[in-house]
Amino acid sequence: MTRWLILVFTLFLSAPALAQGNVTSSLDDLLSRLTQSPNESEAEQITEEIWALFFDSGSPTVDLLLQRGITAQKVGKLDLASDFFGDVIEFAPDFAEGYNRRAGLEYKRGQFSEALEDLNKALELQPRHFGALTGLGMVLERLGATAAAYQAYSDALAINPFEKTAKAGAERLAAAVKGRSL
Repeated sequence: MTRWLILVFTLFLSAPALAQGNVTSSLDDLLSRLTQSPNESEAEQITEEIWALFFDSGSPTVDLLLQRGITAQKVGKLDLASDFFGDVIEFAPDFAEGYNRRAGLEYKRGQFSEALEDLNKALELQPRHFGALTGLGMVLERLGATAAAYQAYSDALAINPFEKTAKAGAERLAAAVKGRSL
């Protein structure tokens, strides 16, 4: 109960004004630079900047909840991580990364239909979220939807040609889908 009171009080104190136009403009610029064949070192730096934008909800409180969820997941406290990600989504329902992170947790738990639902919502909110596209590829591959998984990995690579998991997934599935129309 105390956690909720502190959270609600903090949310009211830190109600942010979202600057979506600036974020979109910055994201456009970074994604453009990323696809213009920078070297690997440049690509890593640009990718980090993009992730910083993906992780910025516009609310310090929501950002803190997201980080707490990520930390809880890393140390194996999956129920606590799920609570934090649920809070992120409740307080910032238009924040794609909340859904993306919860989808990763659901994938880890084998809850593939829930992960698909959250990934679809993340991609609805941020269609260029190459992490969510990669996650979608992983879930679809796990479900045996090879052609759809390959397409998701390929879509992620079209946005970020340096996304290692998507690259490995696309390479792994290429032979299986070769000759099939996607």
